[in-house]
Amino acid sequence: MSHRQYLSGAQAIIATLRAYHVDTIFGIPGIHTLPLYDEIYKTPGLRHILARHEQGAGFMAEGYARITGRLGVVSTITGPGLTNVTTPIASAYADSIPLLVISSSLPQATAALKRGELHEVKDQLGVMESLAGWAYAIKRVEEIPEMLQDALRIMSQERSRGAYLQVPLDLLKESAYVSLPTEEDFTFEPVQPHPSDIAQASSLLRNAQKPIIIAGEGVSMARANNQLIKLAECLQAPIILGSKSHDVIPSDHPLVVHTTTYTSKELYPLLKSADLALVVGSKLGAERTAYGQYPLPANLIHIDIDPAEIGHNYPATLGIVSDARCALEALYEQSQDFTVLRPNLEQELLQVRAEIRQETRTRFGKDVALLEGVREGVPSEGIIVADMTMLGYASTVYLPVYEPGTFIHPCEFCTIGCAFPLALGAKTARPERPVVALCGDGGFLLNSSELATAVQEQLPIVAIIFNDSTFTAVKTDQCHTYGRRYIATDIIEPDYAALAQAFHVRGVKVEGPEALRDAIKEALEEKRPTVIEVPLSAKSW
Repeated sequence: MSHRQYLSGAQAIIATLRAYHVDTIFGIPGIHTLPLYDEIYKTPGLRHILARHEQGAGFMAEGYARITGRLGVVSTITGPGLTNVTTPIASAYADSIPLLVISSSLPQATAALKRGELHEVKDQLGVMESLAGWAYAIKRVEEIPEMLQDALRIMSQERSRGAYLQVPLDLLKESAYVSLPTEEDFTFEPVQPHPSDIAQASSLLRNAQKPIIIAGEGVSMARANNQLIKLAECLQAPIILGSKSHDVIPSDHPLVVHTTTYTSKELYPLLKSADLALVVGSKLGAERTAYGQYPLPANLIHIDIDPAEIGHNYPATLGIVSDARCALEALYEQSQDFTVLRPNLEQELLQVRAEIRQETRTRFGKDVALLEGVREGVPSEGIIVADMTMLGYASTVYLPVYEPGTFIHPCEFCTIGCAFPLALGAKTARPERPVVALCGDGGFLLNSSELATAVQEQLPIVAIIFNDSTFTAVKTDQCHTYGRRYIATDIIEPDYAALAQAFHVRGVKVEGPEALRDAIKEALEEKRPTVIEVPLSAKSW
């Protein structure tokens, strides 16, 4: 039951977040947020991670949320702090991540005057309304706990698409009697499937001879990984994972097939032979389905927490609005007595996997062997974050993973340079685990200032920079589509080892898979931030 206290706006924010067990906030302080920071200072058990850029802070909070499944929180100032964090909130919207941005705004008395105040934005709330799934501007201190509770309920019980709370500077300081939620108020029950839907789905599955399962990251966010494995084994159904859902099921499971946009054709025979598709926690988006080219069977069961996604990209025979874990548990209960015989399935999947790996080697050349060095150097429980770089793309099918929550590659919004701050957030969430970021040379420079965060916050992650002094994906398109008219794609590089050392970070340069493997192991033993530069083979453009 709620209880009333006389609190300032800043106190109400922190008290509500603590009731929800938030223990970490990412951000950069400013004059407009000092009331909030003063409360962070006074609050035992609440950690603040100081970023060097608000985009970095946002991606750190996103990495924290992706690994834990819990809320990632960012604090930003009015105006430029807010506009700097727009990219991570857009990424959270694309990938359904529980990311909460709390920012100040101009005082209520002067906000409407439009007189060019410090950090003034034409329509600050409108900026975030266009990017976040939930956005609200506080008008009274009394609203703060209620509106935060609403945002947290939606991100816990419905589809998480990022949230934004805007609080005027004067209300951060002003006090009022507020009704604070208790821990019980934050107990949100998962959405259960309708029993008739489960019965119909069970009937469809019982009559299928060659079912397939397409699993999205929604499975991991619902912590339904083991439930998916049990059902797939019962149905003898291949589990097809995409770039974003690469770690939903361990790569060495015999039913798993990893695929991405460029390996979709290798998957087509398996898809065309299927007589039913069970889609769980995936919107079947453009990147996932090779822009709608997947030849999925007419019988399609679509399970998703968001009713708007069911049947949106592919028609569904049956849509089930439900938490993924609840639906999979219910389906397994109905399916345990199934007898499914697919004697040729193991050989069929071995062939598909072999063809996908061969296509990856052909597309990325001998440099793909560096991923073997990465895998040998990082323990199986280690977390690997792949940036928007060539070997990052290749890793989504070529790099084995062995546990859920050990791989991040936000390839839909596709923000170059996101891996390093995402990895810092992951390390904050799981300090006991090794964390490695796979970066391109161009992408790393976008957030290289966060090396200072790694040192100050004692986050000993390893950043691997695959260096070919080029924006390779863009230059490749210039080569094949624009008549070799190369512009703005070659990079004059810094000395990455010297750059790392300037930030008090260990920096080394190695060549080849074996040397990379050894460098990763040594870096992890050092237990301090390390940058490893790896030159890539020269390309003939």
